[in-house]
This record gives sequence, C-alpha cells and structure tokens, in this order.
Amino acid sequence: MPHTPTPAPWAPRVLVLGYSGLLAGVAGFVNAVALLVLAFPVGNLTAVTTELGMNTGNPNPWLYEGHVLAAILFGFLGGTAAAGAVLAPTHTDTGPRHAAVLVAEAALLLLAAIGVEETVVQATLSTFGVERTVVQAGLAAAALGLQNGVTSSLGGMAIRTTHFTGTITDLGLMLGRSRRHGIEKWKTAVLTATLLLFLAGGAAGVLTGIWFGGYALIIPAAVCAAVAAASLLHDRRRRTSRACATAEPARTDAR
Repeated sequence: MPHTPTPAPWAPRVLVLGYSGLLAGVAGFVNAVALLVLAFPVGNLTAVTTELGMNTGNPNPWLYEGHVLAAILFGFLGGTAAAGAVLAPTHTDTGPRHAAVLVAEAALLLLAAIGVEETVVQATLSTFGVERTVVQAGLAAAALGLQNGVTSSLGGMAIRTTHFTGTITDLGLMLGRSRRHGIEKWKTAVLTATLLLFLAGGAAGVLTGIWFGGYALIIPAAVCAAVAAASLLHDRRRRTSRACATAEPARTDAR
C-alpha cells in the first residue's frame, strides 16, 4: 500500500505555512507571466483540458492553439510524475530529495525565461519547426507540476499551490460545517495563506511581466532555489538535533 505521510513532530507548523505560502506565491507569479506572454495559464489544467476538448471537436486542430495546450497538459503531468518518482522513498517534508525537485523547478523556469527568449535559441527551434511558445509553455507547466508534487503531501495535508478549486472548496466546506464541528484553525490558516499569496504572486507577476516579459520568470526561479537551500539547511539541523538527542542517553548510561 502507498505510504501516506503524516506530520512529523520535527516539522513545525511555521515551516509548513512558510513553505506552502512561498511556493503558492511562485505559482501565482508564473501563471500570471504565462498569461501575459503565452495567453494561457500553465497551472490551471481545468481550463486547458476544456480548451483541448473544444479543439478536438473542431475541424481545424490548431484553432485553440492545441499544440500549446497539449504541451501544458503533458508538461504538468511529466513534472508531477517526476516529483512523485523522486519523493517516493522519503517520508519527510524537507531534505535532499525535496531540494532536488525545487532546483529542477528553478532550472526549468530559467530555461523558459532565458533560453527560449534568446535569439539563437529561437532560430534553432524555428529550424526544427518548433514554436517558441510551445517550448516555453511546456517548461513552465513542468516546473509547476514538480512544485505541486512537492506540496501535495506537505505536513500530512494535500496542499495545492498551483490551482485553487480544491482549496476554495475545502474552505467553503469548513465554513459550512463550522457551526456543528467548529473550524480547523490550522488547516484554515494554511489554505487561506496559500490563496492570498497566490493572489499576491499573480499581482507581482503581472507588474513584472509587463516590463520584462518571459525574463520575469527568473524571479520565481531564484525563490525556488532559495527554498531548496532552506530545505537542505532545515534537514541538516534536524539530523544534527536527532543525533545529539540519541547521543545524550548513551553518555548518561556510560557514566
């Protein structure tokens, strides 16, 4: 049976809140820039699959930019699958594997921002008949797929940082049930924080994307790299703390 992560005692709630909040801001930023540059969201698969369905029933297969939509769908799926494969052996919320996924996300965002914007790269893609928007869309979607894979079991909760239909559904259900069952304050705080920071990230993405276009994705790439470094640091401190706690009883017994 698949393992379902549970909140570890060493994972403070502030870590989960900060982790999920920062990544929600990243997703909002990336999605806003994608809408500006590509005219498509790369984290909202509901809209993408709807337009793909419309495209399938149309005699002109490119009417709704079906190739771009397909790149987003399969890019996101591939990113999520990669995150699942990397994180499958671990039962913690931070560490080298989580950092590796976040570094990969940063690399994909950098490729979408810099590589595809460069004239030489565009010329090379054109030689092979590949459109720049298709590659950019696929890279950005794969990056958010990786991210969503990281946060889907963060702190034992299914936290979505790239889309919010489920989040708003959960908040609505908790409000509706609050009179009888009370409000789960901790879960409500996390879901509300991710929603608000996603909105803030979207606002920042629009303001930045207007000036810098695809290059604006360098900013969320840097944030992902910083979160990866923080994940490694936290895991190192956790291991050191555990080692000290284990060694202390042994010293006491030796005396």
